[in-house]
Amino acid sequence: MATLVAPACFYCRHIRAHASGYRFRPARHAIGSMWPRCDWHWRFQCDLCGHARNFQGIAYCAHEQRYFCLDCSPEQRAQQGAFWGWPYYLRLRCPWRSETHGCLDRLEYDGRHPWQTDLDGRREKRGMSPAREIQERWSLRVEPVEKVTERVSRESWDASGTWWAGRYGVHGDVNREWVIDPALFRLLGDVRGRRVLDAGSGTGYLSRLLADRGAKVAGVDHSARLLAVARRQESLDPRGIEYSKGDLARLPQFDDDTFDLIVSNVVLQDVVRYQEAFREFHRILRRGGRLLFSITHPCFERPLPGRWIREPPDSDRVEEWKGLLVDRYYDRVAIWWGPARKPQAVGFHRTLEDYASALYDAGFLIARIEEPTPSAEALERKHREFADYLRVPLFLIVEAIRPSPPRR
Repeated sequence: MATLVAPACFYCRHIRAHASGYRFRPARHAIGSMWPRCDWHWRFQCDLCGHARNFQGIAYCAHEQRYFCLDCSPEQRAQQGAFWGWPYYLRLRCPWRSETHGCLDRLEYDGRHPWQTDLDGRREKRGMSPAREIQERWSLRVEPVEKVTERVSRESWDASGTWWAGRYGVHGDVNREWVIDPALFRLLGDVRGRRVLDAGSGTGYLSRLLADRGAKVAGVDHSARLLAVARRQESLDPRGIEYSKGDLARLPQFDDDTFDLIVSNVVLQDVVRYQEAFREFHRILRRGGRLLFSITHPCFERPLPGRWIREPPDSDRVEEWKGLLVDRYYDRVAIWWGPARKPQAVGFHRTLEDYASALYDAGFLIARIEEPTPSAEALERKHREFADYLRVPLFLIVEAIRPSPPRR
């Protein structure tokens, strides 16, 4: 009877091609895939968030004897310098100490991998994910738009609100802080004394930033859980912001011609009746007032219509992302998404034409469209987070105006 021989690890083969003395290790994970992996080059678990990550996207602090991943690191810099055929490695800022650490690929190269310095840890395979296959980090499903009512949407955001709010700091989440908001505030200009509605205010972070710039701010959101976060912050550190609960498609709490400016930041792709929301915005804006909103880019948003092709599929090296597969662009569907084993929130895929037509039908004129990109500083400090944003835009910003009547 023939003896089955375990295939060589995908990464061991890569390293051996650049270091002839490197020893192959047998693959024990993802055996049936094109990228079988040995224990050393498998996925390791972050001691902060608990998620498993490709070994090239997780670092180790020897002082704390703990692993931490890209997402839990305040900074991820690409440290140039060729090794084993790779032109750089990711160096992560430690969440516990004021120092940086290379990821496990570089630590192995330098002889400082925790399994090289701690034989007991190596025998016990400390830090390694016990899973045999690459598991999806995000949970996704698609269903017809007609199945999602405003109530269903609101309940989904209430259910996921705790996780969502946990991603936010003073400046929002990483995308808002580093990519969207710099462009948004540049387009907003001077807001001092302006009456501004934060439409879909969520945790209220943007409302507070607008108030700090001198705006008179009102915030509205349909999620009671997110509103509670915003109101609690307002009670602890008052800015004079008035928050109310409501569906953006129906805002009876606001009179006609109330606001000089409406801002909606990565919200409208999640609104059930977005056409009605645009009509309400038009009603409560004064003539000549502006609507400035950002959305996930309808041409490239993930998981529909865009999906990155990665080889291996959990690679954190953007150069190993072969391209973005775009398909089924005209499928107008509801998308449920969230971290694996967490409550899902619901949003919608719509076409660019859908948004433009809804604005036109509501009486708006589109003044400007921008596709924001990360700054040089963002790319330096958050390399892995943003390197792919220079290949394909993830967000779209639209400025629309409620036109003034022609002069007689």
